[in-house]
Amino acid sequence: MGRPLNKRFFGAPTEGGNEIKVQFHNGTASVNGYIVKQLGSKKFRCTDGVINKDCVLTDAAAAALTAGQMSIVIRDNGDPPAVRQVTKITGRQLVTDAGTKIGWGFGAATATRVEMEEAGDASEVAAATMNACTQASPGAITCTANHLLETGDRVRITGVVGMVELNGKVFTIAKTSATAFTIGVNTTGFTTYGSAGTVTQVEAGADVFEAN
Repeated sequence: MGRPLNKRFFGAPTEGGNEIKVQFHNGTASVNGYIVKQLGSKKFRCTDGVINKDCVLTDAAAAALTAGQMSIVIRDNGDPPAVRQVTKITGRQLVTDAGTKIGWGFGAATATRVEMEEAGDASEVAAATMNACTQASPGAITCTANHLLETGDRVRITGVVGMVELNGKVFTIAKTSATAFTIGVNTTGFTTYGSAGTVTQVEAGADVFEAN
């Protein structure tokens, strides 16, 4: 399988650590998690802290992951920079969905290096429960109670039924009322919202890759 990853990249997120953040299907939904064991160059045991699943690395979007699949998103600081999916990862190199083989790390990036997102970087504070999202440009979300957010805050959305394209993504919001905000993304082509959804505020300065 090539040179395996160092075990220091596995396990529960720690402050200042380099545990790799992944998205994986836990058997019920696509969720954020981290690696606990490497089973091959494209296969890893992932967990969300509760459920462990053996998953194959794929370049599918987070909302499109199915049982037995996982994804890793990186920022390729080439020319031009781009957010990419990882299709294979080994000790010192990874392959992106563009077919590029490149060295990776967590430190300062150069044109021959990518930035990996650490599982422990995105400190989050619970905000509110959703009860609606429009198919509009930009999409507008309504919450069941005061969301306590302000324009410019970043939020991660999870657990949505119906408009699953929102799940696992980070959006910069614009407050429109105490219980509503827009997410700066055109949702007209998304699946119709059904129910549920948790809005979680991402602390300022946290290292996350936002939705376009």
